[in-house]
Amino acid sequence: MALVASNAMAQIGLERSKMSATDNYSPTWHETINAFEELASKTKHSALFEIGKSDVGRPIHAFLLGQNADDVSNLLDLSEFRESNQNRVCLLINNAIHPGEPCGVDASLSWLESLMNDAKKRSQMLAKMDVLIIPMYNVGGALNRNCCTRTNQDGPEEYGFRGNARNLDLNRDFIKMDSRNSHAFVQLFHAIDPDVFIDTHTSNGADYPYAMTLITTQTDKIGPVLGPFLEEVMVPHLFESMRQLGQEIVPYVNTRDQTPESGIIGFLESPRYSTGYTSLFGTLGFTSEAHMLKPFPVRVAATIQLIDCIASFSMEYAEEILDIRQAEQERLKNAVELPVHWELNIEDSTLMPFRGYKTRREVSQVTGDIRLRYDQEEIWEEEIPYFNHYESDEHTSVPNFYIIPQAWKEVVERCQWNGVKMSELPSDTIMEVEVTYIQDFKPMSFPYEGHHINRLDSIDLRVESVRLFKGDWIVTTDQKSLRYLVETLDPRGHDSFFKWNFFDSAMEQKEYFSTYVFEETALQLLQSDDDLKKRFEREKLKNKEFIDNSRAQLNWLYLNSVHFEGTVNRYPVFQSIEKKQ
Repeated sequence: MALVASNAMAQIGLERSKMSATDNYSPTWHETINAFEELASKTKHSALFEIGKSDVGRPIHAFLLGQNADDVSNLLDLSEFRESNQNRVCLLINNAIHPGEPCGVDASLSWLESLMNDAKKRSQMLAKMDVLIIPMYNVGGALNRNCCTRTNQDGPEEYGFRGNARNLDLNRDFIKMDSRNSHAFVQLFHAIDPDVFIDTHTSNGADYPYAMTLITTQTDKIGPVLGPFLEEVMVPHLFESMRQLGQEIVPYVNTRDQTPESGIIGFLESPRYSTGYTSLFGTLGFTSEAHMLKPFPVRVAATIQLIDCIASFSMEYAEEILDIRQAEQERLKNAVELPVHWELNIEDSTLMPFRGYKTRREVSQVTGDIRLRYDQEEIWEEEIPYFNHYESDEHTSVPNFYIIPQAWKEVVERCQWNGVKMSELPSDTIMEVEVTYIQDFKPMSFPYEGHHINRLDSIDLRVESVRLFKGDWIVTTDQKSLRYLVETLDPRGHDSFFKWNFFDSAMEQKEYFSTYVFEETALQLLQSDDDLKKRFEREKLKNKEFIDNSRAQLNWLYLNSVHFEGTVNRYPVFQSIEKKQ
């Protein structure tokens, strides 16, 4: 049975004068935490506690609804609580990662209050499920309240700012983990190992009649066990449940061209995003996208309904969800090859029914150019193409282990924060391993979320003897975090540590030569090595520019001599030669 609150703005612990004056109000961070504290005091089955600090120095909280949850006051208690309740499905809801999109804050409060006021429904839920809610994740952004930065959005009257205290978009931070916020989230995530995850948002983009659209963890990318369950069971059930509530939804409107008529492309949420990150650990993830141009109370009501439908499904299919996640773990235990990169197959689409607003082009009164306008008075209905088939275009053979030299402590730390098990080399050694060389890459020319993205061209794999030191880290692949390891340590991954430029210094050449000195050395090389001389002459024959460039000729000889350091572009994470069988 759906657990939909009758009043989308039914909240507690807020200033009632504000609430009675308008429904276009979303609570401040202080009001939100006060409201969750009051909810937590209502029953022994709920608790509110801190999970870590935000970049602004204020705590990030989590609210727990579960059997005898009042025994939980910190992450250690929570981990023990979940360990003793593995037979119950766990739902995690994250709100205000973008505080200018606060629908989930209001919706979570209203949804929880409806449960507090209905003991029977609450009892039914608690028998099968634990619920964790992060009231406001981006605390720094939530404290930076304003009325105007969400230019295209209809309410609320005040809201937070997208960037956090470091001006980071926290929905791009789940792999690089630059923020204290992400560290807190990751600790919570691994303490509870949620089965289902919801991240609440408000959309940007095209205009259309739907108040709610949905991003589902991309079904091809999440794999052959979880993908079919999402695509064939869970998503159809959610869409039908929302339709029965009078709230028809469609997939997130990521248009192929400027307007929906051109078709919708399924969103490939790589691990920098919340649901892309959670899917690395087999969690079924959803991003709610309430439509920016719908009034705020309408968006909140639609978010309440979606939360309720996902929670109701999770209760009804609790055993199936637990079983399917266990099957995914078994698949990974036996995996000898895994994809690390996906591309959209633009030739493969299905038709989906869609209702849209008629569009027209007219002369802009501002620029004099042609502009787009949606006519909300005229609605069309037709089937449009939905492109949501992604094919893996890069695979990796799973090694028995990786080696991460201790020098790369930022990478080691992030792996450890994510529960990766590793052991230290007991002594210095020379080991024969598989080494990756980066053939070519192009850094972005401008900063992005505190980094620059490296665009990888290709790699070359070689077997070499590498000097390793006591304290370097051996990471075996027979562990739950396998997908996390593969997609972050293989440089080809969409959000690998290489792509996020953690290894840039390894790509640099450190030693060079002075031409006037190396002239003599180059002559000696050619006179003493006939094979080198032949290859040098062949290089000159096939490249006229090479003949005309004396520096290039000397550099070629330098690169092919014992004087060249040889480790330029050598990726500093090594793999065992032996692969999983």
